[in-house]
Amino acid sequence: MSHSARWKRAASNAMLGIALGLLSYYTLTTLLTGLAQRDLRGEHADVAAFAAENPFKRLAPPPAGEPLDFEGWESEDLPYWASLPEGEVFGRIVIESITLDALIIKGVRPQDLRRGPGWIDYSNVPGPTGNCGISGHRTTYGAPFRRIDELQPGDTIDLYSPYRMYRYEVARTLIVRPDQVEVVAFTESPTLTLTACHPPYSARSRIIVQADLVEVRRVEDEAE
Repeated sequence: MSHSARWKRAASNAMLGIALGLLSYYTLTTLLTGLAQRDLRGEHADVAAFAAENPFKRLAPPPAGEPLDFEGWESEDLPYWASLPEGEVFGRIVIESITLDALIIKGVRPQDLRRGPGWIDYSNVPGPTGNCGISGHRTTYGAPFRRIDELQPGDTIDLYSPYRMYRYEVARTLIVRPDQVEVVAFTESPTLTLTACHPPYSARSRIIVQADLVEVRRVEDEAE
């Protein structure tokens, strides 16, 4: 075998080894996140049980012009989120259009994002004002935000606390630099911002999906 042929064969074997290694890595991280989400649902039935049988069921819209109902928010949701330690279950996110149903972790440390999407702790919690930021992986650890580039204006995003469902409607998608943290800055109107690396397999930029709060329901009302 010539020197050139041996070099080509070695290069081919190396590329095959890299490809198999990456495939194994993505498979392993997806499995680990799937197991973590399963365990979290068992440990946090108060959050995980919401719409358990059919998380993508369509709800009747509220009457046109009806104001958002935050009665009891200051005594229920706000102290619930404030009392949570970092790394605990923050809530649940359901996006029908991209078939996403995942528990959200409080925090965006590497160990948090390995278990699911994470609430950005310098952003706001869902409420009558503020910008709630949620970050997630697109390629590893279950890739919960793999398809967020498919979200279109008008798509709905449901975020659950143990007490309420917050329904947001997608307004816009942006591509920004990683240092543009102002995308999760406080807003007077209640906003949800999803963030993830962009493009997939790269941290060069961030894809940002911003949505406006359009509905608030108590969990027991949704179950009816």
